[in-house]
Order: sequence, then structure tokens, then C-alpha cells
Amino acid sequence: MGALAGIIVAGGRSARFGSDKASAALRGRPLLQWVRDALAPVVDEIVIVTAAGRALPPMHPALPVAVVEDREPQRGPLAGIAAGLAAASAPVCFVASCDAPLLGPAVVERVVGALGERDAVLPEVGGFRQPLAAAYRREPCLAAAEAALAAGVNKVADAFAGLDALLLGEEALARVDPDLRGFRNANAPEELAAIAALLDAPTPAARRRTRARPRAKRGRRR
Repeated sequence: MGALAGIIVAGGRSARFGSDKASAALRGRPLLQWVRDALAPVVDEIVIVTAAGRALPPMHPALPVAVVEDREPQRGPLAGIAAGLAAASAPVCFVASCDAPLLGPAVVERVVGALGERDAVLPEVGGFRQPLAAAYRREPCLAAAEAALAAGVNKVADAFAGLDALLLGEEALARVDPDLRGFRNANAPEELAAIAALLDAPTPAARRRTRARPRAKRGRRR
């Protein structure tokens, strides 16, 4: 498949959140860093799409990233995806949202691994397609996105309707993310609080280990 780019869309208006979501802290790290750290082990380059004039939060350790501006934030995720695809050099890109801190490298690998010769792979979770947790073949998807934007189309689904895309269902995704935590978004402060609570909750694997643990046998009384 060749090189892989990770694109993080962080140029939204954060209207429901009330402040810049990318900079919101979760356990002392900005949300943007959580997503960057998930992508870093499995991609060859990282592109961050931000709103014009918006500074990125400091991230530690610092890693090389390309930063580009979404000059049409009022047009939704499609414009951000297009800006990221245009800036990437790899032939395949995984696009993520800055407000999905529980995204894991295994999910990225699972989605990208399903691409094959297709143009795109979009997870489908809770009955909704996830264009900001998806794999895109750069050239056909960039062409489709730019053509749609030029025609006044803002919806990602409409822009990519003519592409050869695979919808990856929950069953396939749950093999690497049993609780589908990686698809939880912090669109509002209360949703960020719910995500923080998930970090303290046992994973399905831990719950299974607890159930399978044999009880200590009691000694006989003499």
C-alpha cells in the first residue's frame, strides 16, 4: 500500500463545546495530542488542519507535523478533509477528528487494512458513517472533495457518493476496539467528562479476566 498519512481535522468552530476542542485537556494532555499520539506509531506523516489564525496547543514530546489552514470552516468537515488531503504526500490517508481521544492505533490499522483497491473505507457505528475516522486513497478522494466544494456541496456523503467505498461495520471494528471507544467524540463538555469516566472503567478484556479468575478454596475446619 505504500506510505500512510495521518490527517487530524482540528479546524471546526467547536460551537457546542464552547471553546477550542483541540486544546481541551484530558488527564493533562490536550485532545489533539491524544489523537496525534494514536496516529504517530502507524503513519509516516501527520497533517493537522486548523482554523485560520488558531494556534495549536503545546504537545509533548514535540513531533514533526505539517500544519495547514482550513479556510472554509463554515463548510464543515469536507473542507477540512480536502485541505488535509491536499497537504499530504502519502497515497493513502487516515483522517481523524481532534476530539476522539480514545482512538487507538489498532483501529487505524484495521480501517486502513480493509482498503485494498478501494477509494475509501468508512466505519459505520451506531447507524452513522464516520468520515472523520476513515481511510481515503488520496488522489480520487481529493478530486471528489474539491469538485464537490466547487459545486457548493458540503456533505461528505454527497461528495464521495461516486467513489468505490467500503462501509466497515461494528462487528469488524469491535475485534480491535471491543467497546468502540475510539469512536466517542467530545463534542460538548459533558461528553468529554463521559470519556474521562471511560478511562477509569475496566476494559472488556479486564472484565473477562475478573470473571474467569478462580476463587480461592477455603480450608476445612478442624
